[in-house]
Amino acid sequence: MRACASLLSLALVLSGCDQVATGNFGFRILEVKLQPGYQIIHAQLQQEIVLSREAIDALDHGVPLTVTLDLELRDAQNLALLTEQQLRYVIRYLPLSEHYQLSGPEPMRVQTFPRLRHALAALADLKVEMSTGALAPGPYEVRTRLRLDNARMPAPMRLPALLSVQWHHNSEWSTWPFAINA
Repeated sequence: MRACASLLSLALVLSGCDQVATGNFGFRILEVKLQPGYQIIHAQLQQEIVLSREAIDALDHGVPLTVTLDLELRDAQNLALLTEQQLRYVIRYLPLSEHYQLSGPEPMRVQTFPRLRHALAALADLKVEMSTGALAPGPYEVRTRLRLDNARMPAPMRLPALLSVQWHHNSEWSTWPFAINA
């Protein structure tokens, strides 16, 4: 028990030390344009994606990074969750060709870029579809969040990524209202 408390104290001290070295990185959702259709919502997202130095180093050393876009559709009157969706995008560095690859969310959707900034720019401007089923007329909202999925990292990196501020890229939840007319 005493050893566990010591390890937890050490982890908290080390994570606090990382806060001194934080830079200007993270994910931010700037704008979401929604276009309701028949049992579907078309969304165009504009995001700001800046990776930390540690994330770039890991990527350049062969660690694929998974970025997850969380979408939730809620009834704006009672905030009931109607449907949710997670879309995963994976960024990889290809050392033989010295290119970056962006894949997802469909398995066959793979793009290759000569620079990391090009891959991040493609990820920053997304067009996605969300199946909704039949929606009654009324007010709704879509909540969005973008996050670096540390759970999909190699096992030896998960604990350091959990404790280090340099791996916390997640955006805040943002809410985007719209209405279905009769």
